[in-house]
Parts: sequence; structure tokens; C-alpha cells
Amino acid sequence: MSASVEKQAGFTLIELLIAVAIASVIAVLSYQAIHQGVLIKENTDESVERFEAVQRTLWWMEQDFTQMAPRTVQDVLGSPLPAFQLSYDYGAEMTRIAVYPSPYGIAGLARIGYVLEDGVLYRQVWPVIDRAPDSEVERLPVLSDVARFEVRVLNADNQWQEIWPEADQPLTDLPRLIEVTLTLEDMGQIRRLFSGVDGLPGASE
Repeated sequence: MSASVEKQAGFTLIELLIAVAIASVIAVLSYQAIHQGVLIKENTDESVERFEAVQRTLWWMEQDFTQMAPRTVQDVLGSPLPAFQLSYDYGAEMTRIAVYPSPYGIAGLARIGYVLEDGVLYRQVWPVIDRAPDSEVERLPVLSDVARFEVRVLNADNQWQEIWPEADQPLTDLPRLIEVTLTLEDMGQIRRLFSGVDGLPGASE
């Protein structure tokens, strides 16, 4: 009587190693594809947020600079401050028309300012027009990674100035044009022109 021996089918060690290597390669490629997709989405989201922040800042500036009012204010000591003030140390500050009454507007007016500190551009809002000793300005960071914030203005003689007002200039004077230049670390230079006194109702040449 003869016995038949049936051979057992299976994988050799080499075949198992090859299968494991192929699976590892596929897993690495899949991870890289997913990781790259996540990075692209994150970069896209950051770019969109950055663009929106820039657009929002420019929108605020347009609202503020084009609605300036020739109204001086008082500091905490009762001394008058110009309706519009521009200096290297304190940035730009102005009285503007507030269309809707708010906690920061009295009789339809508000006091607004812009200043750059440590690469961050702040929009400043005073709670009252004429300041009291306990008046505290609200500082809202509107844009980060700002290398330079420059403002110059055009006066009635069509001359550009980087300081306003000049000596012996009336404190109620407003510039005709305002040029704002933002130099951003990631987007380069952005320049905008805003109408000043010529944009006021009833203003004349």
C-alpha cells in the first residue's frame, strides 16, 4: 500500500519580505500624499486669512481717512490736539465722522489712530472725543508682520508732508490726500491713496 504525500502550499520567507517591503513603500507614499495635502490646505487657509486681514485693514483705513472731520480734541490736560495729527513717533490720529452712534462716538464723532509697534499695526479708538484723566484708549491689533507703516499727506498747496500740522498751521486743517504705504514681510509693499478734505460734504477747492 502506497501513501501519497500532498505538498503544502505557502509563502517563502523571501516572498514575505518582498510583500512587507511593497506594503511599506505604499504606506510611505500614502502618508506623504496625505501630509502634502494637509500642508497645502494649511498654507491655503493661512494665505486666505492673511489676505482677509490685509483687506480688512485697508477697509478700516479707507473708512477712517475718508471721513475725517475738522474737529479738534482736548488731551487729558485740556490742551487742544489737531483734528488730524501725523508724526514719526505717534503715527496718524484723527477725528472722524461716526455714522452710527456707538460707545466710541459722541454726537456722531470718534477719535481714531494708527500706530506701528514691534511689527504689529494697531488701530486705536478713544472712548470719548475730549479725553479725561481716566480715558483709556482701546488698541486693536489689525495686522501683523508689518515691516514699515508710512503716511504722507498732501496740503492745500499740493505739497507732500510727513508731519501734520506744521508750525503755525491751524489745528482744524485737514489734508487733501492721504497716502498710506504698508511694507509687509510676506507680501511686499502696498500703497493706497485716500481722499481727505476734498471728500468732505461741502468742501471746496
